[in-house]
Amino acid sequence: MAKKEKSGAEANAKAVKFQEFLMENNINVFSTESLEDAYNTVVFRSRIETTGQILPMAIFIDTSVFTIIRTQVVTGVSKDKQEKIQAYLNHLNTQYKIFKYYLREDGVVYLDICLPFVDETFDSKMIQLMLSVLVQHLDAIYAEFMAEVWAKKE
Repeated sequence: MAKKEKSGAEANAKAVKFQEFLMENNINVFSTESLEDAYNTVVFRSRIETTGQILPMAIFIDTSVFTIIRTQVVTGVSKDKQEKIQAYLNHLNTQYKIFKYYLREDGVVYLDICLPFVDETFDSKMIQLMLSVLVQHLDAIYAEFMAEVWAKKE
């Protein structure tokens, strides 16, 4: 008799642990989506508030060694500003070890935090801590960041 394959979420022990952590701690600010990809990725979507702005955020937990916390910082960076913004993002990337900013060709800026976990070392509390650090970071730099985005082209 053939063994039944587990679905994406069931095959992802780290995502199951994180879901259990959320339920145990009555944290209900996430929606979830199983991508059914090669890594059985489960996306936990929510939002982060910083300086009065609401930013989309998602946690990507899969069967690889990496868990990604991704925040969409801004959209619509015009082509004429992208070179300047890219230089600013590179500056931020050299200042902050855990945060990595990047600008896509379509003008969207993302901020990623990459956390390495194997199944045995997965730590939901570390994700919760990094979300707190993320909010503190954005509170500290968001106004300056947006001033760069809104600045007139030189």
